[in-house]
Amino acid sequence: MTRKRLSAVRSAAQARKAVYAALAVTFALTTAGCNGGGNATNAEGGAGTSASGESRGSITVSLYDRGTVPSSEGTMDNNRWTKWVNENGPVNVKYVTVPRFESLQKFNVLFASRQAPDLIFEYDTAYQGQLYNQKQLLPLDDLIAQHSTEYKAMLDKYPALKKAGMMEDGKTYLVGRAMALAPQHYLLIRKDWLDKLGLDVPTTPEEFLAVAEAFTQQDPDGDGQANTEGTGLSFVAGIILNNMYGTGFTLFGEDQIPWVLENDQVVHDWDRIRASIAFQQQLYDAGVADKDFVTDKNGEKQKQTWISGKLGIYGSNGADVGSYEALKQNVPDAEVIAIALPTTEFGSYSPTLSSPVQMTGMVNAAAKDPEAVMSMIDFMVSDEYTNTIQNGIEGVNYELTPDGRAKAIDPEKNKTELEYNRDMSMLTPLIGKNYGLKNKVDPTPAEQDYIKIYDEAVKAYMDPSRPMVGITQRAYLPLLPQNLATLNTNANKTILDMAMQTIVGGGGPAAVDQFIADAQAIWDKAGGAQVDEFYANWYAEHKDDAILMDDIYEMGEQMKQDE
Repeated sequence: MTRKRLSAVRSAAQARKAVYAALAVTFALTTAGCNGGGNATNAEGGAGTSASGESRGSITVSLYDRGTVPSSEGTMDNNRWTKWVNENGPVNVKYVTVPRFESLQKFNVLFASRQAPDLIFEYDTAYQGQLYNQKQLLPLDDLIAQHSTEYKAMLDKYPALKKAGMMEDGKTYLVGRAMALAPQHYLLIRKDWLDKLGLDVPTTPEEFLAVAEAFTQQDPDGDGQANTEGTGLSFVAGIILNNMYGTGFTLFGEDQIPWVLENDQVVHDWDRIRASIAFQQQLYDAGVADKDFVTDKNGEKQKQTWISGKLGIYGSNGADVGSYEALKQNVPDAEVIAIALPTTEFGSYSPTLSSPVQMTGMVNAAAKDPEAVMSMIDFMVSDEYTNTIQNGIEGVNYELTPDGRAKAIDPEKNKTELEYNRDMSMLTPLIGKNYGLKNKVDPTPAEQDYIKIYDEAVKAYMDPSRPMVGITQRAYLPLLPQNLATLNTNANKTILDMAMQTIVGGGGPAAVDQFIADAQAIWDKAGGAQVDEFYANWYAEHKDDAILMDDIYEMGEQMKQDE
């Protein structure tokens, strides 16, 4: 995105600011909506009529199921919020649940049996591209132009959403939301352990290893047992350790981004991968991490070790206040800080930041009533929907403060009634005075602590001099053609298996060098040079109008104006 276009983004944001202002009016609308619904459908999306007596459209919508719905609330597809949608929304909705960490498998089964939902929500950008390549998605430009109000207004306000929603044919296939640019991955450390052992925050890989060894060997929790681990290696922790070396190569996922810019050229950097795998092998050989980290695909075991107070360095995904609160319940004296990634021979980098825009939704090409789907999309980005799904019902879950923020009436009650519904907000803008921990009214002591951790992460990570890794964020890279996407996935699956074996198999630098040689041979034999060339050509042709790292930071500054 050019600087001229970024200026246009800011001008559009200012011109349309009134559309999304006046939260007091918004909440009034929410209350009015909540009091209606006598003529609507049930939670299963059965037939119904609108208040005017007109027939309502009926659609199916996917919804992640994380297994977190309290039994008192029902099920993920039938609870107070799915009922609220059907009582207050413009169409009848039947939710199709998919397991959060097995969503792609479930979607594949649904598409194969022609039962895929009309409106599909999925975070995985590679899978979005796969569905596009398979012609499973509906182009949305005419639908938005002719039948949208709310989402169309959001595209005017944030033009980057339209750009990010386009596929290679120049048409829009993805819908998404604006977000505040903020830390997404945090490298957390037990400061109380550092202080007890007389250690400083590690700033180099060598210091990181030394601290992890001390945390493992010197009984930092003082219980007289050898039961602590220095660092995590699975999931987010592993991603962060790769980022530390300036590479987007990651052991947890097949969607690799190992390309970097050198002298304004796109390069597949094997040297950074070599250094990163060598360091993780050192950590594993030193016995400072869970020996079974390979099977901890989603990092849940690692999280439990952190919560129990037995892990010293932890890679957190998002502002995970719940895990921090659980840690403090188990270890009241625990003190946690966010630290900058140690500097390596490749420079100083930051872990993943949330994208200023996030594309999350797609419309099934087989949808029978696309206009009804568009109505649901408009509803999901509206202030009424946003405020209700985020904050609940006024007078029941929250009350308004004089400055228009939502104050929880009973925070514990809201934990039961609200926290499980977060995946219903995959189109709601994550910005504004009612979004984010820092805007919360009367934060708990644990939340107050985490606001300080968040501020530390902002200072450490949101500095363009310590950039995120890569050419740009994954969401803004071009879609690989199907043949190259298949090649890329298959080759990387083999390479990732080999990387894991290298880390746990020992053998030192010689084993790492052999891994790199074998990985390069596999990549070359598979035709990986075609993938490298694709990204190199894309960058050469589009570097002046693509959304690159500098543009992301500038877009983040625009979002700050709307917070």
